[in-house]
Amino acid sequence: MINNLSVVVPVYNDWASLRVLLDRLNEIAKLPGPGIFVTIVDDGSTEPMDNSVGDFSALTSLVGVEVVHLAVNVGHQRAIAIGLCVAVESHTMDAVVVMDGDGEDPPESISTLLKNAAGREEFCIVAERRKRMEKISFRISYLVYKGVFRLVTGKEISFGNFSLTSRGYVRRLVMISELWNNLPAAILRSRLPVDKIPIDRGSRYSGSSKMNFISLIVHGLSGISVYADTIFVRLLLLTIFLFTFTAISIATVLFLRIFHPQYATPGWATTVSFGMITILTLVFFMTMSSILMLLNSRVQLLVLPIQEYRHYVASKRLLAGRMPGITEGELSGS
Repeated sequence: MINNLSVVVPVYNDWASLRVLLDRLNEIAKLPGPGIFVTIVDDGSTEPMDNSVGDFSALTSLVGVEVVHLAVNVGHQRAIAIGLCVAVESHTMDAVVVMDGDGEDPPESISTLLKNAAGREEFCIVAERRKRMEKISFRISYLVYKGVFRLVTGKEISFGNFSLTSRGYVRRLVMISELWNNLPAAILRSRLPVDKIPIDRGSRYSGSSKMNFISLIVHGLSGISVYADTIFVRLLLLTIFLFTFTAISIATVLFLRIFHPQYATPGWATTVSFGMITILTLVFFMTMSSILMLLNSRVQLLVLPIQEYRHYVASKRLLAGRMPGITEGELSGS
């Protein structure tokens, strides 16, 4: 049974939207259900929070609200990883919700996630997007990303960051180095049993999305990089296929050149054979170099989020309510 729920919200300068989200979470907390504690991860924002968010005294239905200020901007996915580490180490909670603070992850949908976790000790429930509100160009780009992800990894990714995960599974996630790069891909990589719940994407509370085309490409490559070993093995298989195809093609060329010279143009057999061998050699050495780099990286010490996240935390503040599982005097560390 979920009695205490931690909500992790990464934010970069989008304080106006965060204020709306906190008010809506406060309204949800008035309903029967688990106590809600909100962890705001300030991802090195350049705009001060206090001038935009306002007074927190009205958030009386929430168990508490804290802000974790990061020393530098580490990016959306690493901010989520740090928030999960803070939640699992500092709070007494039964489950963690990860959601964006701009309104595109509707807080009212948390109840849907909770219903699907009822009666279960361990769970990982993700929101599978049923309806999106972005521009058509962004949606097409996202479909391309999903297609490329499936092509190179063999996995289908149909969900984002909006998720509900039990404390036990969160402890496993923060021990996975890939969490630094991409939460959805890390969830798939962890081999945790995942339940996908169709949920419509909401509209932004304020401003415009900071996810542009370049950001989407970086986000996509970060997710794909989690499956680097799978990609390199597929490249090796492709190289073997190309080697076989090249050998057959050269044999065919030589056969035509020797036994059916009437179909041959002078010099064409040498040109075709040399070109195919050159391409195959380049592909082979690129693939082998990539695989050797991957295998060499496995002897290196992994950078685990749970061990390294403290280096990025500049300060923590309790903004409202109380801190579950930790005293107020312990909040001022760096």
